[in-house]
Amino acid sequence: MNDNSPTDSMPPPRGNGVLQRKLALLSDQLLKLKSHLREVTREEFRESWALRSMTERALQVAIEIMIDISERIIAIENAGPAATAGEALVALVRLQVLRDVQPYRDMIRFRNLLVHQYAEINPDLLYEIATEKLDDFRAFRNEIDLWTSNL
Repeated sequence: MNDNSPTDSMPPPRGNGVLQRKLALLSDQLLKLKSHLREVTREEFRESWALRSMTERALQVAIEIMIDISERIIAIENAGPAATAGEALVALVRLQVLRDVQPYRDMIRFRNLLVHQYAEINPDLLYEIATEKLDDFRAFRNEIDLWTSNL
């Protein structure tokens, strides 16, 4: 091929392997968290430092993956950078990757709570998120999957 062929100047595909690996890691985090908490009652959770710590870390990692994916898409689309994770979500809505910033913005806020106000995490809130809100992560993954499939 010569240097002037049309394929040489084409940008790389948007749905690259980095996004797919991060989505797989997100799915893995969610499966492991759900598996570890499957038979745990709220009271057992409140009393177990190990379960609470594991859950905090798993949720933090899952949210960080969401942020990484958001920033990666913004870079792929040459639409950034975003100054904050919340702004990254707004950018993804503007790019029509996500339908809305909610509930993802609440997830980012929770991540900030985990990172900056870790001594004040309410065990009941943590348990509720880990046992009742994991579908929010799946919804994010599904929206990203839909975007990558439409490339």
